[in-house]
Amino acid sequence: MLSPFFRRVVFERLYTSTVWSHSGEILEIRTLHDGTGAAPSPYLTKILREAYDGELFFSNSLNRPLIIANFVQTLDGIVSLKIPGQSGGAEISGRNDEDAFVMGLLRACADAVMIGEDTFRNAPGHVWTAGFVYPHFEKEFHAFRKHVGKHSRHPLNVVVSGRGHVDLDQPLFRHEEIRSLVLTTQQGAARLRQRYGATLPATIRLLPGEGRIDPSNMVALLYAEYRVNLLLHEGGPALFSSFLKRSLVDELFLTMSPQIVGRGRTRERPAFSDPIELAPEQAIWGALQSVKWAKRGHLFLRYRV
Repeated sequence: MLSPFFRRVVFERLYTSTVWSHSGEILEIRTLHDGTGAAPSPYLTKILREAYDGELFFSNSLNRPLIIANFVQTLDGIVSLKIPGQSGGAEISGRNDEDAFVMGLLRACADAVMIGEDTFRNAPGHVWTAGFVYPHFEKEFHAFRKHVGKHSRHPLNVVVSGRGHVDLDQPLFRHEEIRSLVLTTQQGAARLRQRYGATLPATIRLLPGEGRIDPSNMVALLYAEYRVNLLLHEGGPALFSSFLKRSLVDELFLTMSPQIVGRGRTRERPAFSDPIELAPEQAIWGALQSVKWAKRGHLFLRYRV
């Protein structure tokens, strides 16, 4: 039986904000549970607050960036179909407008967005900005960033490529308004020099490691030199799991897409936590902060990790 709270929210709610999505349909997100507490003052702009059906704010008292993650997964926990040209989140969400909006909103809040080299390679032409993923609200996202005192129109785009398998000819690195950064190792830099010449762009930063970079070193660099107070992690699983193992994830935004696709015959389709394997006493627990629902059956969960 539904609790009185959920009966009131689901069945007795009379007011629904009408916000049109970029596909021409109504963008409809409803809040079923919110335990985040009240914002110290209105943070989101009015339009974004109505579209999200509530406030969204972050508080950081750490001596490093607050690190939040955003994934969309199927009911059976898959975050990528591992099909060439169809390996991204759009196929998992069913190109859901509400999921794209939430992704855009989180990017608008972030000082930097981090992705791994595989995620970067599987999204040619993509730039990790709010307006790119949800262009209908691009002006509103820009107004919001100005409203909250962000120093740039877009978050810093951080590509982690310890092995140097990154295409520096992608549009991201030619975009005048988007700051970008590639974190790599000596091994990765050597591979990049073989392909692009001895002098690498200033956007390439070397960190210690042999093919892999310690997340602690990445976080320290972003905090000290790039003034990143809120870091949005968008995967993929291999990179994200290294942050989980170092206890460097503070919040998880997880969209549950109502489809089942299977792991594949060789279990090649990953969950967002692959490839870590924790014993029961090592499990990473989350505290549920909010639950939102979209009209096509998607759930938007927010956990403090």
